[in-house]
Formats: sequence, C-alpha cells, structure tokens
Amino acid sequence: MNQPAEPTPLPLPLIPLLRAGEGAPDRDVLATWHEALADSVGIELPHSLFALWLYPEGGGVELIGPEALEQDQLPVPLPQPRVTDEQAAELAGIVERAGYRSALCRPIRFGRSDVGLLLVAALEPGRYDAGARVLLGRIAEAIAPTLARIAQQRADPGAAAPDLGAELADAWTEARSPRDFFAIAAGVLSPLVPHDVFEVLIPGPAPGQQYRLGAHADAPPWTDPRLVIGKDQLDLFGLFAGEPALEIPDAAADARWPADLFAEELAPGQRLRSLIGARVTSSGHLSAHLLVGSTQPGVYGSSDLSTLARLGRILGPKIDGYVLTSQLNVLRKQLVTLRSAPAHSARVADMLATTAQFAEATRRLAEETRSMVPCERLVLAVRLTDGDRVVLVEPGESKHWSDLPLVPVAGTPLGQVLGGHAAELVSEGAKGTELIVPLRVGGRTVGALVLTARGFGAIGRSDVAPVQQLADLVAPYVELVRRAAMLPAPVIPGWKRVI
Repeated sequence: MNQPAEPTPLPLPLIPLLRAGEGAPDRDVLATWHEALADSVGIELPHSLFALWLYPEGGGVELIGPEALEQDQLPVPLPQPRVTDEQAAELAGIVERAGYRSALCRPIRFGRSDVGLLLVAALEPGRYDAGARVLLGRIAEAIAPTLARIAQQRADPGAAAPDLGAELADAWTEARSPRDFFAIAAGVLSPLVPHDVFEVLIPGPAPGQQYRLGAHADAPPWTDPRLVIGKDQLDLFGLFAGEPALEIPDAAADARWPADLFAEELAPGQRLRSLIGARVTSSGHLSAHLLVGSTQPGVYGSSDLSTLARLGRILGPKIDGYVLTSQLNVLRKQLVTLRSAPAHSARVADMLATTAQFAEATRRLAEETRSMVPCERLVLAVRLTDGDRVVLVEPGESKHWSDLPLVPVAGTPLGQVLGGHAAELVSEGAKGTELIVPLRVGGRTVGALVLTARGFGAIGRSDVAPVQQLADLVAPYVELVRRAAMLPAPVIPGWKRVI
C-alpha cells in the first residue's frame, strides 16, 4: 500500500520589517505593519480575516489588527506561559461558527513563552490543508522576534529595569559547565533582547582563532576542536574594527559574516540575519566577545546594544574565572609531568634493558608515555632507506619492519623533523594536537616519536622536553632493530634448502 505523499511546502512570503526604535511603536505604526503583513501573507495563504494579537510582558492581551475585531469580544486565551493547541483550536472553532467556513489559529512562540497569537480565516470551506498549517507555523516563527520585542516594550513603563545580576546570581554558583551557565544568561537576556543565537567567544590557541566557550559542555580545559573558529572562517577583530560594539542589520548582505556560522543552532535552511556584539573587558584586558543574532533582518537597535554591553560587564568576571580555571588545569598537568618525568625515564630505561621482545617493549613504552602525557596514540616513524619514506611502527607491532609499507613524508610536519628543518613540532589540527620529536643516534636522525592527543592544548611545548628524553632513551634500541631490518636476507646454500 502506498504511503500518502507529503504535502508540498508552500514558499514563505516576504515578511515586512518593523524597524527597532527607541520605544514601543504606536498604534498607527502597528496597524500599518499589520496591513502590510496581511497583504504579503495573503499571496500564499489566501484569507478573509487575518487577526494578530500581542501578549505584553506585563500580562493581558492586545489586539494589533484588524481594529474592527475588537467589537466581537472574542475569548482570546491567555498564555500560562503558553497557549495550548486545544485552546487555539477552540478559538478557530468559534470563528468558524461565526460565519467563516475555514480557520486556523497558531500561538506565536518565542523561547519558553508565547508572545502573540495568529489567526487566519476564509469564507470558503476546506481552504486550509496540512501545507497551510505548516506555512502558518513558519510565519509565526518569522514574526516571533518582532512580537517579543513589542511585548517587552509594552511592559509597564513605570516598572524598574530587570536586575540582570540578581537573575544570574543562582546560576553563578550552580551551573555545572560554561554551556549551562550561558544558557541561563541567554534566557535572562531573551525578554530584553529577543534572539535565536547567543554566543560567547574567547581568544583561541592561535592568533585570530576564537573558542565557543558558550557551547562548551565538559570540564576544563576548553580544548574541544569542534568549537574552534579559525580566522579564515571569521575575522572577529576585523569585524569589530577596534570598536566596543558591533551591529549588522542584515548579515545576508554582509560578506564578512559566513552564512553557515552557528547553523547548527538554527532550524534547517535558516541563517542569522540581524547581529549585534559587545566586547567584554575585565580588569583592563579583553575577556571575550558576546554575540547575539536573529534569523530576521533589522531586529536590533541602540537600546539592545546598551543592554548587551550591560550584560557583558556582569559576565566579565565569570568569563575570566572560566579562563583561569582552564589555565590552572593546564599548569597542574604540566607540574605533574615535570615532577614525574625522572621516575618515568627510569622505568622506561629499566623496561628497555629487561624486555627481550621489542614489540612488547613498544607496548609498555606506550603505557608509560600515556601515564606521563595525555596522548591517544604513539607511533614510531623509522627510516629504513635514505629517501623520504618511513615505516610507521605501532605499539606491539610484531611484523618484521621490512614487511611494513613505506610511507612518504615529504612536505609534512614529520618530514620537516626528519629532515632537520625543525628540532621538534607541535601542530594543531581539526582532529587534535600532534607532537613530533626526533629519534637521535650518533648525531643522526633515524626516525621520530609521534604523539597524538584529542583537542588543542592537550599536549604542547611544555611536553617537548620530557618526551624528547623518552625518545633519546628509545632511539638506540630502535637503531638496533632498524639495522637488523636493513640487513640483506641470508644466502642459503642449495644443498641446505628444503625442497
């Protein structure tokens, strides 16, 4: 039996902009915007009635349009904090019984609460199918940031401005990770500055790099390579151009902003359009940059920049605390390494002197190295010829080295160390960090010890000295096995051959 085909999605109509101002828009401005919105929606979603209500932040409900609907005194449901599907369907049913033959009603949701209610109705029966319901939902999502702003602006003018610090007080000590804390901060900011993305970027490990601290869910250090944004992807300092604040009315028309940045935080097919940012300083130094974005253009104004800057001043010490925690974690690891290096070296020397099989020795070497340096993989790269090819010997490898494939290394970081162009190398990549030190015997480089770890900063320049000591201990034993592998096969006299 064939499954029913999915309804063809209707194109989203153009949504007229309601520019952000210093205060709440007056009735005439809202009425004009409502009429333009109704006309635009009517192209793809024909209607005889296009009703729009606002839920002000202070409570109650306010009709945006059409004005004549006020006389009908419809029982518009109030959010608690949301309007249920049953309540929306009940209001649509009342409209149908009043003379319209088709009606759809959809709450306009932003964050954890509803900011408005949208209803379309037609005089013809069966006008709205599943595709129309989906389209109405997309329209509600598109206008949600605008209504959220108006809802906040319609709050009691005499009410005191929210105390951002007080609302973040509990999160300051209870959040278990940066992601948890900044998710709460985003929720506190949302009623004041509606947004689809809230991000905290701190300077990354390399010049121009940024790290998405706001998305880090684990313990320190902040070394998840998936959260690193390279300068080739986003030139954040160039974007701010030395200014303390950033405002991009429409990122789609600004080539400096990558279209796919933070796409995983948005619904499929969407991208950030409006964007504002604030530079966060603490104790006289740069701590981070805050970025807030919406999928709708022209959403933000100067009041939003002021609010974001105020939040940045509150978050500065917390961001510094996270950065110092990460640095302390790295320093502790380095101290443990320095303290334990002599004992590790002694154990490695004893193991090499007492282990007959080199395969077993490499396996134990890997275990000893991991206890000293947090690496995921250890490989011995050994030269068997004078060319630019090596064999890669994994811990426990039992094959004769002459049977292992030769791997070209010209033009690679490994090739630079083997060729003497670099004394050692620490390189960062998408998959992790790699440390390469040479295996030296009698003034010659016969190979290299290669360590790989996940995340940037897991191993670094401070690990070079102890790892080089290990390599110097292992190198003579590697040379013995290397020479044996390079010896020609023995010639067996014919009369001794077994036929």
